[in-house]
Amino acid sequence: MTLLKPYLIVIKSLLFYLFDSMALLKAPSPQLNKLELVLLIRQDAIGDFVMWLDTAKEYRNIFPPDKYKIVLAGNKIWCDLAEELPYWDEILMVDVKQFKTFSRYRWDFLRKVRNLGVQISIQPTFSREFYHGDALVRASGALWKVSSAGDMANRNWLKQFIADSWHTELIPASTEPLTELERNAEFFSGLTDYPHLTSYPKLDIPEFWLSSEWKEKTFYILVPGTSGAVAGKEWPPAFFSDLATKVFRQTGWEGVICGAKQEHSLGEQILKQCDAPLQNFCGQTTLVELAGLLSQSRLTISNDTGAVFLSSAVGTLSVCILGGGHFGRFVPYPDLPGQTNHLKTVYHKMPCYGCNWVCIFPIIEGEPTPCIANISVDAVWKQVRPLLTSCP
Repeated sequence: MTLLKPYLIVIKSLLFYLFDSMALLKAPSPQLNKLELVLLIRQDAIGDFVMWLDTAKEYRNIFPPDKYKIVLAGNKIWCDLAEELPYWDEILMVDVKQFKTFSRYRWDFLRKVRNLGVQISIQPTFSREFYHGDALVRASGALWKVSSAGDMANRNWLKQFIADSWHTELIPASTEPLTELERNAEFFSGLTDYPHLTSYPKLDIPEFWLSSEWKEKTFYILVPGTSGAVAGKEWPPAFFSDLATKVFRQTGWEGVICGAKQEHSLGEQILKQCDAPLQNFCGQTTLVELAGLLSQSRLTISNDTGAVFLSSAVGTLSVCILGGGHFGRFVPYPDLPGQTNHLKTVYHKMPCYGCNWVCIFPIIEGEPTPCIANISVDAVWKQVRPLLTSCP
C-alpha cells in the first residue's frame, strides 16, 4: 500500500481536477457587482486564523469600502469569530471536510464562488492545499488570482504544476525557516510592495462577549485536547490533573477545562483524577464565548491547539505544551522588539524535531509521542509558577 500511495494521490488529484472542471463548465454567468469584489481565502485551522489577524486587518486599508467589497471564504470552525470582526463585508462558510469530497456540496459551492463575480482573489496560506484553497482560487474566475508560492508540505509536483497555472501571480516565499507570523507579513509585504512589520496578533474583546457568570471570579483555564488534528499531540490527562492540583494549592483558583465537544471525555478524565475545583466546559462554548472567557482568565495552560493562540491574542498569559512536529513554524513565537509576547512554551527537545508529525517511534494508539510524553509536570510547573504571581 505504501508503494501505491503516490500513484493513488496522482489519480485522486486528477479526479478532483476533472470533477471541478465539470462543475465549473456549466456554472452560471458571474453576477454584476456595484463594487469590485475581493475574495480572501483561508481554509486552515483556528490557530492559523488567529495568527493571520495581524495582517488580515490590513486588507481593509488597501481595499477601501467605497470601492471594494471583501468576501472571506473561511473554515466554518472559526467563522462565528470572523463574523464579529470588521475586516470584511461578507463571509462564505466552508465545511472543509465536506468540501474535500466528490459531493453535491462541493459541486454547488464551486459554482456559487464562480457566480460571485470576483475581480481579485487572494490566498495568503503558505502551505497551500490543492483540494481546498487552490480549488477556490480557480473557481473564483478572478482577473487577478494571487497566492503565496508556498512550500510542498501539502502537495506533490503534480498538484503544484496544476494549481500554479490557475494563478496570475505567486508571491515569492523565502527558503529560510520562518514562523507563521513572519510568513503572513512576508506575503502581505509582497502583495503590497511595502514592508509590513511582523506583530503578535491582538484581539480586542468587547464587553458583551464576557461571561457574567465568571466576571467576579478568579480562575484559570486548561485546554487538554487538540481537536484530534494530529495523533499523539495531547499531554496526558493525568499530567493536567497533577498540574491543576499544584495551581490550586499555590493560588486557591478554580480551574475551567475548555475544548471541543469531542474532548468532553478528556475533561472528565481530569476531573476524576483531581481533587482541585474544576469545571468541564468542553463543547459548551462557541468560539466567541471562548474568546471572552479566555480574556477573563488569569492564565491558560494548553496543548498546541487553537485555543492557546486565541488566549495569547486576547492578552492572557498562556503556556503551550509543545511537541516537535512543527517546532518553530507556529510556536515558539519569534522575539519581536518592543512587543509583549503572552505566549510561553514548554518543550522537550529531541534530535528528531521537525518530523511534520510523522513520528519515527512506534506509538501506541491513544498515547502521546515521546516529545510530548517526556514533558514532565515539573517542567510545566517551572514555567507556570512564576506566572501565577505576575498575573493581573
